[in-house]
Amino acid sequence: MVDLITADEARAQLRIDGNADDAWLALWIPIISQAIASWLKDSWRLYVPLLDIFGNPILDSSGDPIPDEDSSGPIINPAVRGAALVEIASQYRFREGDGDNAVPPDAGYGYVLCRTSTALLAPLRKSTIA
Repeated sequence: MVDLITADEARAQLRIDGNADDAWLALWIPIISQAIASWLKDSWRLYVPLLDIFGNPILDSSGDPIPDEDSSGPIINPAVRGAALVEIASQYRFREGDGDNAVPPDAGYGYVLCRTSTALLAPLRKSTIA
């Protein structure tokens, strides 16, 4: 699993100067990356798809879109990157509990991310019926 954001991006989002929170970031960036990947249900949904000359996604042998890449690897979907930054901020602010950005219990099950992250990712999520 690739980290969806870097420590430098997280520090900028949190407006952290210095490295006092580096251990916390090293723990939480992979946790949030995995939570987002799990919530989306398909790893290919994390990335921008590689497109053919007609603008259609190029599919692999299993029918999933192939991620587009640059020199650093697969290109992370901007909505996914944004959701990771929002989620790191929520977790940082509310380290001891849900805070005021949690999905209310009456909204259903399966919401492991804050409301804003969930809203950013909802169009990308694989829908399922229980």
